[in-house]
Amino acid sequence: MMFSDEGTIIPVWQVHRVDPGYLYLIHDNGRYKLGKTKTEKDRLKAAKTWLPDMKLVAFKPFWGISHHERLLHTALVRHWYAGEWFKFDNDHETEMYILSGFSTFTDNDPDRNSVDFIYWYNEGMVESPVEMDRQKLTLSKFKTQESSTQKKN
Repeated sequence: MMFSDEGTIIPVWQVHRVDPGYLYLIHDNGRYKLGKTKTEKDRLKAAKTWLPDMKLVAFKPFWGISHHERLLHTALVRHWYAGEWFKFDNDHETEMYILSGFSTFTDNDPDRNSVDFIYWYNEGMVESPVEMDRQKLTLSKFKTQESSTQKKN
C-alpha cells in the first residue's frame, strides 16, 4: 500500500508520515483548481459532474496534504480567483513553474514527493507566506488584499 508507513518518520529529512492523500491540479476554462483528497477516485468522479470539460493536470500522493495545500494556496495568493481556483492571466512563468513542478512529482511515492516538495517550494514560492506572516493576516484576508485576478461579483 502507498500509505502503509503512516505514523512513522522519513529518515534524514524528519518528515512525519501523517495526513496522507493526494494533491490535484485541474484545468478548466483558463483557471486551475488546486485541491486535496484522501481518496484516489471519488473526488475526481464528483468533479467531472460539475466540470465535464475539465482536464486533470496532476494527481500526486503526499504526506501532509493539508499543510502542503495551504502552503500552495498562500504562495499563489496573487493569482487567486475564487475558492480553490487560481488564474495566471499573463504570468506564464509562474504557471509553468507550477505545471513543471507537479510534473516532476511521482505518481506512487509519497515519501519522495513530500521531501521534493520542500525543495521545490522553498526554491520559488516562499515569499508570499513570509509576507502574510509579516503582516499578521489570515489567508482569507491576504488573498483578498493581494490577488490581482480575483473574481469580481
